[in-house]
Amino acid sequence: MVQVSALKSMNSVSTVMFTGNVTHKLDPKSRVAIPANWRDAQGATLWVIETRNEGYPILKCYTKESFEEMVNGIRAHAEARGFEPIQTNQYIGTIIGMSFQAEVSSQGKFLIPKVQRERMKLADTVSIVGRGTYFEIWEPANFEATKTPEALAKLELDKVFGILS
Repeated sequence: MVQVSALKSMNSVSTVMFTGNVTHKLDPKSRVAIPANWRDAQGATLWVIETRNEGYPILKCYTKESFEEMVNGIRAHAEARGFEPIQTNQYIGTIIGMSFQAEVSSQGKFLIPKVQRERMKLADTVSIVGRGTYFEIWEPANFEATKTPEALAKLELDKVFGILS
């Protein structure tokens, strides 16, 4: 089930809250539909990074503002920890260099490029998982594997808060 808190525009970081998860089919052109209540703004652009979560390949999808917020957060954290600006710039440059932009069509779909689809071993469906200011694209079996009692037991913070177990 997908829920959204105060979504006004996909390109407004202060009002976007991607929550919940759904499984959607990829269309024959390798496009996936974003949940309808996540896409108030038609023609929005997503900034997408191919990365990993729990060792599984995923795509992290950011609005322009949330991508900029993430980059600025890295810069501020690195500066506070005493990293040299050249190291910070190199790290951020690597992230930016690994990202790509995806246009959201008027039907609320965006294309998952063939190379990412192959690396992630995506067949005909994907799991779309809200993570607050961004969302992730998963191979469904991989996402399900992260929700097992054994996987949740590994989360150190849940030992403190006890929300998931």
